[in-house]
Amino acid sequence: MKISASVINSILEKAEKEGRNFLLEPEVYHLLRAGGFPVPKHFFLRKGSALSASKLKALGTEKVVVKVVSPLILHKSDVGGVAVVKASVKVVQAAARRMYREIPEKYSRLYAREKITAEQVADSIRGFLVVELVDFVQLGFGAELLLGLRVSQDFGPVVTFGGGGLDVEYLNEHLKENRGLAILPAEGLSREKIISVLEPLAVYGKVARDFRGCPAPLKKETILEAVQVFQRLASDFSPFNRRTDFTLEELEVNPLVIRKGRLIPLDGLCRFSRRKMDLFRRPVDQIRHLLEPQSIGIIGVSEKMNVGHIILNNIIQNGFPREKIYVVKPGLECIEGCRCFPDVASLPETVDLFILTLGAEMVYPVMKDLVEKEKARSVIIIAGGLGEKAGTENIESEIRNLLLERRKKGKPAPVVNGGNCLGIISIPGKYDSTFIPEYKFRRPAGIQAGLAIVSQSGAFMLSRMSNQNRFEPIYAISAGNQLDLTLGDYLNYLKDRPEVRLIAVYAEGLKPGDGWRFVEAARLAVKAGKKVLVYKSGRSPEGRKATASHTASVAGDYAVSRALFAQAGVMVAETIEEFENFIKGMITLEGKKFSGCRVGLISNAGFESVIMADNIRGPEGQLKLAEFSEKTVARILKALQPLGIDRLQDVHNPLDVTPMADDAAFCGCVEAILDDENIDSAVVSCVPMTAALQTLPPGENHKENIFDEGSLADRLIKLFRRTDKPFVVNIDAGKLYDPLCQYLEENGLPVFRRCDQAVSFLRKLVISAGCE
Repeated sequence: MKISASVINSILEKAEKEGRNFLLEPEVYHLLRAGGFPVPKHFFLRKGSALSASKLKALGTEKVVVKVVSPLILHKSDVGGVAVVKASVKVVQAAARRMYREIPEKYSRLYAREKITAEQVADSIRGFLVVELVDFVQLGFGAELLLGLRVSQDFGPVVTFGGGGLDVEYLNEHLKENRGLAILPAEGLSREKIISVLEPLAVYGKVARDFRGCPAPLKKETILEAVQVFQRLASDFSPFNRRTDFTLEELEVNPLVIRKGRLIPLDGLCRFSRRKMDLFRRPVDQIRHLLEPQSIGIIGVSEKMNVGHIILNNIIQNGFPREKIYVVKPGLECIEGCRCFPDVASLPETVDLFILTLGAEMVYPVMKDLVEKEKARSVIIIAGGLGEKAGTENIESEIRNLLLERRKKGKPAPVVNGGNCLGIISIPGKYDSTFIPEYKFRRPAGIQAGLAIVSQSGAFMLSRMSNQNRFEPIYAISAGNQLDLTLGDYLNYLKDRPEVRLIAVYAEGLKPGDGWRFVEAARLAVKAGKKVLVYKSGRSPEGRKATASHTASVAGDYAVSRALFAQAGVMVAETIEEFENFIKGMITLEGKKFSGCRVGLISNAGFESVIMADNIRGPEGQLKLAEFSEKTVARILKALQPLGIDRLQDVHNPLDVTPMADDAAFCGCVEAILDDENIDSAVVSCVPMTAALQTLPPGENHKENIFDEGSLADRLIKLFRRTDKPFVVNIDAGKLYDPLCQYLEENGLPVFRRCDQAVSFLRKLVISAGCE
């Protein structure tokens, strides 16, 4: 389908001249035709004009559809504005007169809150659209489709496709996730990727696949072409595209039906504007000065212990040289062994990083000095309440404008982290700018696994670090309100850092358009072999309200963000616990080969086998229960034979070895599964209460010892080190078995405490790695 952008532009200009930011349905038909869609035969009957019998005859159907046309009436069916009648002059005229007579009163009653009188509604009626009655394929569910585009505040234009008709909201609410509606970006996905997003839809199976002996009514290429047309419309008339004057804010066809193998739009609506999003790019390369400074300035340090003084102590305690720390503090020569200066202008050099810990109302004058006197390459604004407390919103805007004007003129300006942030911890930069005393927060000092944490909430960041104290982040960044640097900026920078292998992000609200940059950066990071993990809050109306007050930002549409993140290869955590588990799992499985979706499941409890099998499917895709090879079956039977378990259980996947299996039998089966060429990954789950397994540390009332050679733990550790296949371990039991879990984790194994969580994690990780 060929798109005529000039024709579409003229349609929008004409509507704009009439004072409208939306199209009437005849204009939507015109726009869709310019986009290459075959629209039904139709004509517009202006109010008060005569109806031509020849025009009716030209439609070519015995019945026609009569629709009211009014700039006020967007939902025609609600007010009786649609009628299917005989294609005769007399009947069509009667239907038009009835609508003109009844609709104004119905509309004024139904939309009483709008305070529009019946007379105003009557005056708004332009006429009636008379359309051929399209004889389309009747499939029941799937007969009516929806195709649309809209501009997301966070991500820009997105395209949607799925089931349509009057029940679209109900169906999408009650179908499983990714089965009701597909959400795609306007650009960036290959043809194959688009099809992979469409295939899970319930309606796709009805319209693009043979069904109960009947051939598919639609070729998948036809659906793909229609989606790609809407992607091109979304891209050409995008708020990011300044080559066109207009932005298509919303364009929806519902229903879209099938006639003779083609998609025919029946009803449509369109809203447009001249709004364009300014994606002026910040100098992301300057983040290097922020994360690896050679000099640091700080203001707001009291002689007594305050926020600024705590930050100063934390910087010193993390190894940053005192001689390169400059404190803006009039009246003092030195504090904590660092030189003091009376004001910003007196700083001996342009510092790589300046930390501003003053109250919100004192921030702008200091920023103005730093910028105009070129005294800082990067700034962290700690100030609480900035952008949240009434009266401080203008301060953020003034700072943003100050930076923007300098950059537009090509003059130096610092990049700014915050405001309202907790600070940054940087191992390469040898500093900790958080204001939490060292005795209240022990920074993780375990495995250095290439982890970078970027969190809109500083408290969330520190809580996760406290819970995951085995893994020391290279960078822990509290981004706060994103006054300047955004989550997308940080991802764009970190994706190119060789020392970073896992980027874990907590997001409450993305800045306008930044979601698009975030997704593009994530896609490149994943392509480069890095892992990206996101936990997105602010999903519900209540959560979005809390987000606005907590971080002074507006959360985006969660369904859009979840879909686009997943398509970019991002791991999306649904809960805080899942977020922490994913960090642990991705770090411990680093270096393992993800070569496919074929999974082997093993447990010593029947209930776990069933639950694990239940969880191989998820909204992002599914694992495949592999069939064990004959060689593997023989090895499993041999491992179980000494205990007689081979006579009690059939060998299949999932494998239930029963509570009778001891350390040797259990791990012998695990080894056989991992060695099977039909298996790509595995979940090893154990209910440890059985006396057959050594699952306890040495104690007075038993002879078990998890540290013994030949114990369950010893054997699993050796298998994990030997194989290049990813596998996770689940220990479903209470605190008594914490030593077992801790011992396994200390030796690098990913350990979960619920079998469904273990399978869910492995499924998401395998799918995000692009395995099929």
